[in-house]
Amino acid sequence: MNKYFQTLVFALAAMFTFSVSADEVSDLKNMMEDLQERINDLEDSAEESGAAGWWTKTSVGGYGELHYNNNGGTGKIDFHRYVLFFGHQFNDSVSFNSEFELEHSIAGGGSTIKEKGEVELEQAYIDHNWAEYGAPNTNMKYGVFLIPCGITNEIHEPPTFYGVERNVVEKEICSNTRWEGGFQATHIIPDMDLTIIAGVHSSLTTTDGDIRGGRDKVASATMNKEAYSGAFRYTGAYPGLELALSWDYEPDMNEGQSGPQVTGKMVAVHANYMPSRGFGARGFWGQWNLDCPPVLTDTNQCAANGRDYQWGGFVEGSYRFDLTGEQSLGFAVRRAEWDDKAGTKNATTTKNNIQMSTFAMNWWLTPQAVLKADWERKKTYGKTAVQGFNMGMGYQF
Repeated sequence: MNKYFQTLVFALAAMFTFSVSADEVSDLKNMMEDLQERINDLEDSAEESGAAGWWTKTSVGGYGELHYNNNGGTGKIDFHRYVLFFGHQFNDSVSFNSEFELEHSIAGGGSTIKEKGEVELEQAYIDHNWAEYGAPNTNMKYGVFLIPCGITNEIHEPPTFYGVERNVVEKEICSNTRWEGGFQATHIIPDMDLTIIAGVHSSLTTTDGDIRGGRDKVASATMNKEAYSGAFRYTGAYPGLELALSWDYEPDMNEGQSGPQVTGKMVAVHANYMPSRGFGARGFWGQWNLDCPPVLTDTNQCAANGRDYQWGGFVEGSYRFDLTGEQSLGFAVRRAEWDDKAGTKNATTTKNNIQMSTFAMNWWLTPQAVLKADWERKKTYGKTAVQGFNMGMGYQF
């Protein structure tokens, strides 16, 4: 503001130099200097009261993705996600972060295609650094946050992974995308290249063992018993490589529903190496063990349908290289296998085993904007394999 104001002063002084006396010009300059001082005082007062400058501490971001899926000869197009991030830095140690999402272009809550969309609040938490308590490497989250399971539950913007859709295995094991309400601590040990995460939060709700279907999304969810989750992440083995172990303990997945109590335990490991250029690799393995009531005649119980044990894993190799300017091209091959009904009833069979092979191509127009295509073959035990292809675009900012 000062620069523009001074320019105006000089311009006015030049205009009046030829038509007014030297004394009048001097008086005008004195008036302008006095006005400038008043403006400076007002700016200082506004900054001290917090009335000005709040926008400099507020950030906006987001991502989105459009998908075309053709599996078995049936094609569908869907603007799958439109997401906005809003954040604000209150001071050096306290900030707010949120994520607001619209799925499938429109939200109606009904059964028709145009009513199947959702409006969701995936994140809304206060982030508190504990430097003032002598722990600068410790942060606390209070509110709604993403669970630290696997590779893509927390980081899933379209430019960060290969393939049009997110990998199916982490959807089944980690219930991607899963968020809960509570509090979570993150502690970094720099000398050991280790990050430790632990949280207490709302739980999944299911009696039949449907993990992904048990997400309550913190929508007036029953919370009689809290759940616990966490992760250990190590980055010291090789530059850019992350090795991690995730866990989740659900003491009571019934959450007030009728029937015996169901307890769940999940453990998962992953390796993630995704450099901006050259060869990359990813791998994941996870499993759920549910302590289900031994009532095999009740089809609503998880032991009866084989969901007391569930597992899944994938391996992926990739290569990315430069084109022109900011553009780059990458290819990936992924092999995945999972079984969400591998438990008691189906212990001697593999009828729910599913295998999927994927060949994917990503064309990054910029590091934040990508065009995608992939071919996949899905084989369920005892059924004919289904082949299909997908195309899409995605962005983040």
